[in-house]
Amino acid sequence: MKILVVENQSKIAEEIKNELTSQGFDVSVSGSVEKGIFRAKAYRYDLFIVNCGDDGKSGFTFASNLKKEADYNYQPFLFTISPKVKVDVRLRKFTQNFDILRLPFDITEFKIRLPKLLNLSVHGEESKEIVIEDKSKNISVSGKILLVEDNPLNQKVLGMFISKLGFEYDVASNGQAAVNLCIENNYPFILMDIYMPGMDGPEATVKIRENEVVSGHRSRIIAITANESEESVKRCYDSGMDDYLVKPFTLDVLKEKLV
Repeated sequence: MKILVVENQSKIAEEIKNELTSQGFDVSVSGSVEKGIFRAKAYRYDLFIVNCGDDGKSGFTFASNLKKEADYNYQPFLFTISPKVKVDVRLRKFTQNFDILRLPFDITEFKIRLPKLLNLSVHGEESKEIVIEDKSKNISVSGKILLVEDNPLNQKVLGMFISKLGFEYDVASNGQAAVNLCIENNYPFILMDIYMPGMDGPEATVKIRENEVVSGHRSRIIAITANESEESVKRCYDSGMDDYLVKPFTLDVLKEKLV
């Protein structure tokens, strides 16, 4: 599989290239959007990893121009973006498979996102409205979200956010309740608070992942935490979580994770 990395920061480009090469991918690097488009016209690529730049717009600009210049209508994109840069709102209407990776580059998170992106077949708001009935297990697969949060005020606020984004949701007030609900329902997304009495978020995630081996379904679990320390984030990923949200966050930030 051939991958093009569009990145003007040599250190980041080298980190990404080294990791991809170690996984057996054929990797090319371009230092600008213009050079990237030129290279993509000359060679065929299966995935693009593009830095969104200081204004957050370079990623979408690259993808849009690429579709005009060459026949790239199905290849996935991974957009990298600096912590303080806002995500380009135009990406909400981007029809091709994509994901967003916040910098600085984290190999653990990269290893989680990359295979999912390459295996993803549908992206966009339509996916949250699909309802399938798995009669063999009598479990409903729907667009409902599981909110795992022990604080009643946070339940109310986050529930309001989820509803505004057009989702229905269930609430679990502790980790064990979340595990039990996941046995009965295949949730596409789980918003998991980290610190809860009894079974905390990472412990609940481990149990949920163990049960998913039997069910065959895998929820996307997003941690909710006020602690963005390296140790805390690592514990989230080590338990099997896919992403994290740092409190407090806005409706737009939550939308990025769910849509």
